[in-house]
Amino acid sequence: MIAVSLVVVASAVPALADAGHLETLRSECAAQLNLSAAACACIAEKAGTLSENQQAFLAATVTKDVATAATLRMQMSIEELTQAGMFMADSAHGCTQGG
Repeated sequence: MIAVSLVVVASAVPALADAGHLETLRSECAAQLNLSAAACACIAEKAGTLSENQQAFLAATVTKDVATAATLRMQMSIEELTQAGMFMADSAHGCTQGG
């Protein structure tokens, strides 16, 4: 019974940030979105709360990796895709407005 409880708790915690996806977001942010280094760092930090698939999807999107983005779209739920899609608009606005 304890093992089952631990599994449930562990699955409720967001996936740990993938440093590779987050670094891609950080590095491509300025080039693709024409934002400051501080805003891009803010976006990458906020992206750490997303699932690994969402992070990978955003990284594929900003690098224009259509094949990877398409593969990830097939693996993600509509809710995950919606959250990932809204993330860039919301975080870009929030991070350029100071937070």
